[in-house]
Amino acid sequence: MPLSPLRRRLLAVIFIVFGLLVFALLVLSRPPQAPLSIAERSWRVSVQEVQLQTLAPQLTLYGTLQSPQRATLSASIAADVLAVPAQEGMSVKQGDALLLLDEREARWQLSIREAELADIQAQIAAEQRRFTSEQTALRHEQNLLALTERSLNRLQNLQRNDLSSRAAMEEAERAYEQQALAFNARRLVVDNFNQHLAQLEAKADRARALRDLARLELERTRIVAPFDGIITEVLQAPGDRVRAGDAMLRLFAANTLEVRAIIPAQHIPVVRAALQQGIALDAAAISEGQPLALRLRALAGQAEPGGAGVEGLFELSAPHEGLALGRFVSLNLHLPPQSGVVALPFEAVYGKDLIYRLLDGRMRPLTVERLGEWRETPEASDARILVRHPDLQNGDWIITTRLPNALDGLSVNPVSVQ
Repeated sequence: MPLSPLRRRLLAVIFIVFGLLVFALLVLSRPPQAPLSIAERSWRVSVQEVQLQTLAPQLTLYGTLQSPQRATLSASIAADVLAVPAQEGMSVKQGDALLLLDEREARWQLSIREAELADIQAQIAAEQRRFTSEQTALRHEQNLLALTERSLNRLQNLQRNDLSSRAAMEEAERAYEQQALAFNARRLVVDNFNQHLAQLEAKADRARALRDLARLELERTRIVAPFDGIITEVLQAPGDRVRAGDAMLRLFAANTLEVRAIIPAQHIPVVRAALQQGIALDAAAISEGQPLALRLRALAGQAEPGGAGVEGLFELSAPHEGLALGRFVSLNLHLPPQSGVVALPFEAVYGKDLIYRLLDGRMRPLTVERLGEWRETPEASDARILVRHPDLQNGDWIITTRLPNALDGLSVNPVSVQ
C-alpha cells in the first residue's frame, strides 16, 4: 500500500535528523588534536668579525689621456699649399717644418711695403733739405724787410720836410708791406716744419710696421712646430688653397700628458684637504699595456652642471712614449689612511651604504660611511670595501652573505667565518 505524501515528508525529516545526530556524535567522540605550530626558518649565512684598522682607501676612477698644451696651427695669409712634410702620428721637434705655403704672393706684398717705406723716407729727406733752404731764405727775407723799413723811414723824414713826393712815399709803403707779407709767409713755413715732419715720420712708422708685418707673413709661409710634440691631425694637402684663419694641422706636447678623471663628490673634501696640506696622492694605471705612475696635481676649477663630482688632474710621474691622446684609462687613486675602518667584501654591502650586523641571531641594518676600496697588495685582484660607523666595535659580527630577502629582524644562522 503506497505511502501518503504526509508520511513521505515525515519519513524524510526523520532521516535528516538521524543523520545530524550521527554526525554530531562522531564529532564529539573524536580524539583531541594538538594545535599546529609553524617553525620560523633560519637562513644560513657567512659572517665576518669586525677588526677596526687604519687603512688607506682606494678609488677606482675612469678618465682619459689629455694634454693641456695642444695647438691648432692656422694659416695667417691666403696662399696655396706647396708641401706637407707632417703626417698624423709623427713625433716632431720644435722648429721642424710641418707645412709649406707658396711664398710668391707674400714676397710681392713685402716688396710693395718696402717701396712705400722707401718713398716716405725720401719725402722726409727732401723735407729736411727744404727746411735748410727755407731757413736760409728766411734770413734773407728778414734782411730785405729791414732794408725796406729803413727806406720807408728815410722817405717819411723827407716827407715831413717836403723833400719827397707823395707817390714815392706810397711806393715805399707798398714795398714794405709786400716784404713783411713775404717774411711772415716764409717764417710760417719754417715754423710748421716740425709738424709736417712729424706727419711724415708717422707715415714712415706705419709703413715700417706694414713692412715688418709683410716680412712676418712671408716667414709664416713655412709652418713650423711650436714645441716638441705629436701630430694628431693634418687638415690640408698639397694643392689646397688656404685662407687666413684656416686650420692646417693639430698637435700636442707629449711631455705634458695628463689624465683627467672625475672624483666622486663625497670624496672631494678628503682629496682637497690632502692637497692643501701638501700630501701626495698617488695613483696607478695601465694604458696600452704600459703601467703608468700618476700623481694628483690639482682639482679642476670648474665642475660640470649636475655632475657627480669634480675632475682630478693627474700628471705622469715619468714620460711615456706612444700614448695616444684621448685614450681611456682606469686608475686606482690612493687616499690618505683612515682610522677606525673595517674592510668588507662587496657582498656585505647592500645598495650604496647598508650593511647588516648579527645580533641575537637576527639581521640588524646599519647605514655606514663608505670610504672606498682596499686591496691587501697592489697586485691583489679581490678588492674589499672600507666602511666606518661610530657604533661598530671590535668583536661585532657582520653578515657577508648577500640575501635577496634581507630585512631587519630576519633570522639567520652563521655557518662560516670569513
